[in-house]
Amino acid sequence: MNPIHNWNAWIGTDEAGKGDYFGPLVVAGVYVNAEHRKAFVDLGIADGKTLSNRRIRKLAKLMRHRYKQYISVVEKMPPRYNALYSHLRKQGQNLNHLLASLHAEVIQTLATRVGAKHALVDRFSKNDVITPQLMQQADKNPSLQNTEIEVVQVPKAESDIAVAAASVIARDVFLTGIETLSQKYKIRLPRGSYKVTEAGREFIKLHGTHALGDVAKLHFNLTDTILLPKQSVFF
Repeated sequence: MNPIHNWNAWIGTDEAGKGDYFGPLVVAGVYVNAEHRKAFVDLGIADGKTLSNRRIRKLAKLMRHRYKQYISVVEKMPPRYNALYSHLRKQGQNLNHLLASLHAEVIQTLATRVGAKHALVDRFSKNDVITPQLMQQADKNPSLQNTEIEVVQVPKAESDIAVAAASVIARDVFLTGIETLSQKYKIRLPRGSYKVTEAGREFIKLHGTHALGDVAKLHFNLTDTILLPKQSVFF
């Protein structure tokens, strides 16, 4: 029995790349019903953070092949991400509001496509910032106004099979995004936000300071460290 809810059909959403300095921010949603739930369990779907990248790739490929119409993804590569983040900051908002808009977008897309009435989100804010975004989307698009979606946000929601499936898709898209950038700029861009300073400085040597926003999330404090001249140590 699911300890979070008793729905027979629902959408799960999760994001990837939020804590990574390089690469895109990705939010994915997956619709699950009783049939999908059994299939996903049989496939071995689990929280993407517990799976190897190789396993993530394999599972994501299988899911897209069999359940493509039940998957929705929004990906913001660094240039677009930086522009959106800057715009929100000018309005007194923060990263949680950006995340909320992306989660709302994938929820609305799937709900409209499959008629889902429930959505489960891995909670990233103590306040409900997603429901207002859904209402805002409905105001902008009259055809969505009759779409009522119950959104439940809980911590560690990846224990739910739909959120776990979404985490796999989101992670796969993120990995593809950062690999694409690495190939384009001919430098290995590391994942995460630990020990990425040297890669950032090397990138600037190759492509210039102006291009850093093409591969990195500039609001991270790491940006200041990367842009500072490397300090010499004298004994």
